[in-house]
Amino acid sequence: MKRQFLFERECIHRDHGVEGDTYNGMFFIQALQRMNSEEAVRMAAKVAPFFWVDAPRVVVWLCKQCATELSLVDSRAIMKAGRVA
Repeated sequence: MKRQFLFERECIHRDHGVEGDTYNGMFFIQALQRMNSEEAVRMAAKVAPFFWVDAPRVVVWLCKQCATELSLVDSRAIMKAGRVA
């Protein structure tokens, strides 16, 4: 059985006790790519850095505000317990 390793990243708001969800890293990257350069850089700075090539193995915890700014409304982007999209 092949082991699957996931890297976890989170937005800067996680320590503030706000609600959020865990998102697939690929959806996070795609959302950044839809933004203009300045917005994407500002948003990316709110999340612990990772190499984009690792995105399929990264899960990103985002507060509701950051997810809204990224327009992550696709339910497939949210990681479900026990499921890797």
